[in-house]
Amino acid sequence: MRKTDKIYWKYQIWIVLLSLIISYAFSYTTIYNKLKNYFNDTIQYLASEEIYFTDSVVIDINDNSLKILEKDFGHWPYTRDKYSSIIEFLESMKVKNIVFDIKFLDPRVGDDVFKKTINKYNNIFFVTNALEEDIQINKEEQKILKKMSWDTNLNIPALKYNSLLIPHISIFDENNIYKFGITSVLEDKDSLIRSIPLLYNIDSNILPSLLLRIQSLDKHIPKIKYNSKTDELSVDKKTWNVDKKNRIKLFYPQNANSIMTIPFYKISEVALNKKTISNKNFLKNKTIFIGSSAFLSDRINTPRGAMSGSYLLAIAYESLKHNLIIKNNTYINILLILIAFFFSFYLSTKKEIYNKSVVAITLLTIVSIIIYSFISLKLFYLETNVFFSISVIICSIILTVIKYQFSLSNYNKKLINETKRLYNEANCDTLTGLLNRRGFNDQYEKYKDINNKKTLLSSCIAIVDLDHFKKVNDTYGHDIGDLVLQNFGKLLKEQLRDIDIPARWGGEEFVILLRNTTIDDSIIVLNRVRQQCEQMNIQTPQGILNITISIGVTQIKDYSQTIDLYVKKADIGLYQAKEAGRNRVCIS
Repeated sequence: MRKTDKIYWKYQIWIVLLSLIISYAFSYTTIYNKLKNYFNDTIQYLASEEIYFTDSVVIDINDNSLKILEKDFGHWPYTRDKYSSIIEFLESMKVKNIVFDIKFLDPRVGDDVFKKTINKYNNIFFVTNALEEDIQINKEEQKILKKMSWDTNLNIPALKYNSLLIPHISIFDENNIYKFGITSVLEDKDSLIRSIPLLYNIDSNILPSLLLRIQSLDKHIPKIKYNSKTDELSVDKKTWNVDKKNRIKLFYPQNANSIMTIPFYKISEVALNKKTISNKNFLKNKTIFIGSSAFLSDRINTPRGAMSGSYLLAIAYESLKHNLIIKNNTYINILLILIAFFFSFYLSTKKEIYNKSVVAITLLTIVSIIIYSFISLKLFYLETNVFFSISVIICSIILTVIKYQFSLSNYNKKLINETKRLYNEANCDTLTGLLNRRGFNDQYEKYKDINNKKTLLSSCIAIVDLDHFKKVNDTYGHDIGDLVLQNFGKLLKEQLRDIDIPARWGGEEFVILLRNTTIDDSIIVLNRVRQQCEQMNIQTPQGILNITISIGVTQIKDYSQTIDLYVKKADIGLYQAKEAGRNRVCIS
């Protein structure tokens, strides 16, 4: 587009506001959440590092372990006394905690031995599950919930469930209820787990997750405090950033082997004295998570891929311990929205949106906020609403382009209309709306070019004169004369064929190019026009006025000749018509 054709816009604040509204509405859609999660997961993956946690070990009862231990332990599921030997071995290795990610829901052989072993140590913990099913809780279960409860303050946000699935009574009593911790999690809409709850609300009791339970040994009930302004949960002297449901968002390590995993059969062989361990301090002060991935029974989907529940639990434990938790900061999010707001405002004020500087600033803005988000996450574990800001920017770009193209289209329409107006002023008669002499000559030249390329039928030129028109002007005045000319011009448009080209030649004289027409056919057309003119009643302030016309016509035989030559030749026929008494058509 030429510089002289630039469209100068005023500030379009509505583009900014509409971009915010559309982005806000879009944020409630499924596709937005999928795109946002994918974008945030990618940023988190790039910002994360390879970490090898040394304080936790996962002992996995996998398919291979079931086969190898079948001679010693029998078929799965094992009798409970087998776990007692494992516990004794691990305690001898001076482990810090033992967490069973196995649900002991039914009575089994060896429960008495297992129960004695559990009561012997206070660092053994068990996974329990909260249930969404509306199962009525009996009085005995209500007592258990109250003993497990850390608080009854319902102002503390927590995931609400209806009941709790706890191990069978054959392996626990009131003295070791404090060893139970809940691990139920909620998947995001894309079926991936990114957050782990710390507190649960069951029957108006605030219960701890297994992660918090491990933090408080024995029967100690810590003091819980939630700060709704900063979204911080304090348990005694420890504080974590949480969301509105008291969940921590994990900052997953980049590598998939951040937690050491040992097959169950290897630990069992050492516990059964079949093999020895060279490093006696290998498991010292470590938290051991015992779970089963056999038959793919405990698989959980995360942004880092599928993993066992025990492995996820170990990562969550280490993340909580080392405070590797993604946080939110309102001020940073507001800053990003302001950047998107001012960019949208900047873009909407541009006279030209396709030049290099605007494109460069657009790309620079998007790249800058992505880098800013990356640095915030990598250095400070702060997750931003960068995707929302990008969506605002994209919406503003789309709306600006639409508005620009719409304005450009309106501009082009105005330009076309102005061009038509100028063309009409130069080539059309303002009184009758017909072509003037210049316009008629132009049409004739175009018709000549067509005839030079194609073989068409012959054409004719006719000249028409209004009989006694001077007398009309002298008698009725020039206003009535103009009215007569207008009515006759209208008559020509109505009675001539679509292919014919009429024009006002000057004064009361008109010319007609009858295209693709023989002289005989032109006589028929012109006589029809003459007869209609004779019958036409022209309404004037002074009454009805009737006029007649005289016509001279000639055939165009050589298109190399000028139009003036054929008009002069047709004028000879017009003279003959007038000499013969007017109101007739004559050939020359």
